[in-house]
Amino acid sequence: PTNDPTESPTFGPRPNLVVIMTDQHNYRTLGCYRDYLSSIGQKEQGFVWGDGVAVDTPHLDKLAKEGAIFTNFHTTAPLCTPNRASFVSGLYPAFTGADLNHKAMNEDVVTFAEVLQTEREYSTSYFGKWHLNGDES
Repeated sequence: PTNDPTESPTFGPRPNLVVIMTDQHNYRTLGCYRDYLSSIGQKEQGFVWGDGVAVDTPHLDKLAKEGAIFTNFHTTAPLCTPNRASFVSGLYPAFTGADLNHKAMNEDVVTFAEVLQTEREYSTSYFGKWHLNGDES
């Protein structure tokens, strides 16, 4: 991780993008964020539960080291569905239709995946926990 802005991917070959969104844990749970806190002189913030009390996340840490991680990211809602709707659309949950868990996101909401498809000719997909179709599963 770096404190400097990353170079814009506007020019040159398109990078592969993999977005992994984990939830229901403190961000210190992931080793890459504990490492980041240590790199900016805040090691004690990475081990708030005690020195060395940590979950090992070597695969996610490797992906973060070879790619990028969010270091200034805040949730718009303390609930899964509204937060996911906001993340994929860039809108506040109230403007997505999915302002509570188990509510479907409005069909006309444009996601960043759709922008990547139409403006950069990416093929996109998602798997895992979605929660934006109004289904409780």
